Amino acid sequence: MSDLQKYLLALGVVIILGVVIINRLQERRFKSKLNQQSDEVGHDPLLDYVEGQEPVVVSDALTEVIYSIELPIDEPVLQDNFRDIDANNAVNLESLDPAITFQIKINAAEGLCISTTGRLQEVLETIPKRHQVWGSTRKHKDPIVVSNPDSVFDQLIIVVQLTDRNGPLSHEQIEMITTAIYAETVPTGAIATQIKPDAEAERALELKKFSDEVDLLFGLTVERPRRSLMSGEEILSLALALGMRLNRRGVFVMNEEGRELFTLENRDATPFVAQELKEQEILGITFLLDVTTVSDMTRTFNKMTGVAKQFADAMNASICDDNSQVVSESGLDVIRQQLNKINQRMEELEILPGSLVAKQLFS
Repeated sequence: MSDLQKYLLALGVVIILGVVIINRLQERRFKSKLNQQSDEVGHDPLLDYVEGQEPVVVSDALTEVIYSIELPIDEPVLQDNFRDIDANNAVNLESLDPAITFQIKINAAEGLCISTTGRLQEVLETIPKRHQVWGSTRKHKDPIVVSNPDSVFDQLIIVVQLTDRNGPLSHEQIEMITTAIYAETVPTGAIATQIKPDAEAERALELKKFSDEVDLLFGLTVERPRRSLMSGEEILSLALALGMRLNRRGVFVMNEEGRELFTLENRDATPFVAQELKEQEILGITFLLDVTTVSDMTRTFNKMTGVAKQFADAMNASICDDNSQVVSESGLDVIRQQLNKINQRMEELEILPGSLVAKQLFS
């Protein structure tokens, strides 16, 4: 090989290496630029602004403003309707309290689910009281309310409420429920705990007796002398001005932090309709306090009495009982004494006024 050929070969190698090095440098520069652009894309100033802000909380006041702007005054669907629904859902979704229920525990070595344990699902649908099924596993021992009948658990607990405002379960009903549950679970190899229908029926009767003592409504009626009529438009305006809201049942509701305190209803039980109320004349209105549903009975009663007095003053009317007899201050004190006795009785059984178990029992 001549010197010229060697020179040309060496030159070619140098050129190739130069091209490779240049390509690598360009590639590195390109990747660096691409990463920088990617970082800039991920660093969105709008997102940074959102992340830097405090959480936006929609207050009740703001919600009321929104409703007052978007809904006409005669629109029956108001905020309290959704609060009523939320309250009912809360009672149904929260675990039933052992103080007012009986329980049957079902265990199986290979797991259990409602849908495949005999005809258990059909049996549950026939139970005439509020009931739940709780499930737990070896890994998650704290039971949860079972919402999916196909979910598999190591243990199922069937929880049945003994009584409510419609009355208690009888001995025969409890026996039928338990017998049907045993008939569907035992043949599958599951083991179910036994209960004593006599004892549970006795508990149901005791709870019913307790309910009869404390589950009371206290009412105050505002009416004019000689059955004079009151302006429906004035009633509507004053109720709204005092913070009450008309729900879909045609009843004005006074809420506090989302909880119902008391209601204002038409004395003749006819539901109020906002648009119609503007043109109506009303014989009387009744304030009602469902005493077991509020945590502080006396305080709530005093607030209801204060609102009733404002209506009476504005309407040139009086506060009366359900027999149209004027209620004096001493008469209001008698009611307060009754409320104190009810509160003490509920505390004795550890079913506190306004608690979840009270709402479950008195519903």
